Order: sequence, then C-alpha cells, then structure tokens
Amino acid sequence: MPWVSIPASDARVRYVGRTYRSESGVVFSHPGVTVRARFFGDAVRMRLDDAGTGGDVGTNHFDVAVDGAPPTLLAVRPGQGSYVLASGLPVGLHTVEVLKRTESLVGASTLLSLDVHGEFREPPPVHTGLRMEFVGDSITCAYGTGVTFVPESASSRVPTFTAKHQNPRRGYGWLTAQALGAEATFVCYSGHGVYRNLDQSTSGLIPALYEQAVPDHPAAWDFSTGSPDVIVVNAGTNDTFAGALPDEAAFKAAYRAFLARLRALHPRAHIVCTLGSMTDGFKRQERQGVVTSVHAGEWISQLVAERQHQGDARIHRHVMAVQNPFADGVGEDWHPSAATHQKMAESLSRFIQDVVRP
Repeated sequence: MPWVSIPASDARVRYVGRTYRSESGVVFSHPGVTVRARFFGDAVRMRLDDAGTGGDVGTNHFDVAVDGAPPTLLAVRPGQGSYVLASGLPVGLHTVEVLKRTESLVGASTLLSLDVHGEFREPPPVHTGLRMEFVGDSITCAYGTGVTFVPESASSRVPTFTAKHQNPRRGYGWLTAQALGAEATFVCYSGHGVYRNLDQSTSGLIPALYEQAVPDHPAAWDFSTGSPDVIVVNAGTNDTFAGALPDEAAFKAAYRAFLARLRALHPRAHIVCTLGSMTDGFKRQERQGVVTSVHAGEWISQLVAERQHQGDARIHRHVMAVQNPFADGVGEDWHPSAATHQKMAESLSRFIQDVVRP
C-alpha cells in the first residue's frame, strides 16, 4: 500500500471545536478541539506547524486515540514536524482522533496534512445529539487537572502550571457533556475576565474572545455554522481576584452586554450562568480599618433575573459550590482538582437535566 496525503482542509477530515483555514492549513488553539478521520490501512501520521515555544509551559499536548482505544499522550515540538499517530495496525478500516489538551496560552497549532498508509474513507458521522458550549477561563480550560496536591494550610505553596497537566477530559465541562450524552466545545482562556483580566488589563476579554475563531488571531468565528443547544458561561473569577474590589457597574455592564450578544447569536440556546469553583464571587478588603465587600456571584444572579424579567425563559443561574482544597485537593496554582471538577460536573449536569431538559 502507498502513503496517501490529504491537506488539513480536505472534507474527509472532520473537526469539532473552533478552527479557521489559513493559507497553509487549519488553525486551532482551544482545548478540546478534535480532529477525526477514517482510513483503510495500517498507519497514520500528521504534519503540524506548532506555535508553542517548548518547555514545561510552552509545549502543546494532544490525546491520540485509534478506534476508540484509550488515548496516548503526544507532546509536539515548536515549528513544523511530522508525527506518527499509529503504526502496525491490522490492515482494515480505522478511525483516528486527535484532541488538543492544551489551551491558547500554550500556543496555536496548524494542522497541515494527514497521511495514511492505505487510503482515506468518508469521515466519521457528525454528532446529532445535544451540543454544548463552555465559555470561561482557566477553570473551563481544565488548568492543572492532571495532578492533585493536598495543601496543609491556605498559605501552602503548590506547583505552578505545566502544559502536560492540562486535560479537558478531566474538566467539569467535558464530564458534564459526557453525563448528558452531549458533544462539548470550549471557548476559554486562562487569566481572562468579563471586564478585566487577572493582570488587570482589559484586552482580550472573554466577550471579545468569543467573537474569534482562535484567540490572538484576527479571523472571526463563523456563527452561521450553527448554535449549541446549551451554553455554559463560567466567567467572573478573574474579575473577582484581580487587584482591588471589582467595580459593580463595570462588571454588570460588560456581563449584561455579553448575555445580550449571546442571545442575539443563539436565539434558541439555553444559557446557564455559573461561577466557580475557586470563588463564588465574594471579596472583601480592609483599608485603614474600614472593611468593604462585594459579591460578583450575586451580580450574576441579578443579571440573570433581569433577563428573565424581560421575558428570556432560556437563561438560568446555576450556583457552583466553592472548592474544598483540604478535602479534595487542588490542581496547579490552586485550581480545582480532578475530584472537584467531578463534583462540579455532577452538580451542573443535574441542574441542566432538571431545569434545561425537564
């Protein structure tokens, strides 16, 4: 059998998640973006041009699965490279799936081509059931879920981010979708907020990222490709944690506008607004003996109630429990552990089953 190559843009390559076509290939960066193809043969490889810088933080990682077997982990190099996805398979019909585990801060990836030792066949069928979209920050990106640390106190030091420990399959979004038999896509970026980011900058905010096919790239996302059935918005953690107390008017204005935009884009979708589980949105500060506090979670509840009062019956408020690091441990940089993500998913999937899909 000969080796046969097709470009990444070929119709026999199927994508789940946000991508765009460049001159050289198909570009993507969000975690959970999945590439699927079917072929008759005994081996498959891919050519990739990767924007990661390498090292512990800048190396993109992928899950590679053939015929539904448990995935193997693939770490890719900066720049162009060819990667064997499977070899020595029994000659026959096979399905290969490549899932991006790492998020946009690690770097975008451009699939250039797929090669098979054999011949390509029609791609796997499109998912026809429930479709879910998860929008948010590092928690939605499943930051640090590959490891768990049990701190001794609130001041304990825990390890910082490494790319190989980011795994959307262990995140609440993926687990929620699995529980509901849904297909999941993700629009998320660590450190980004609704009206201000964790570093207190105001560029690349979540509402702006939502308009893009790939963060940090100019291509707009084509919303005509269809709407999800359920959109889960888990945003506001970075607005809460950044600097001094968040500004209620600024937060509400940005969040309100984002909800209006989501509804305009997706008239029939159920929108579920949640927050957590690193914080429920409460924050206090003391200056010169004067204690003040705010609660971004309550602001979100008020905004959801506002839209409901205006007649939007497909918007919902889900309250996420705050993590318990001493019972469930934490991931890197005090992010939710895999055990916490499981609890988040159980709570959210029950809510969606009861409220969105009665």
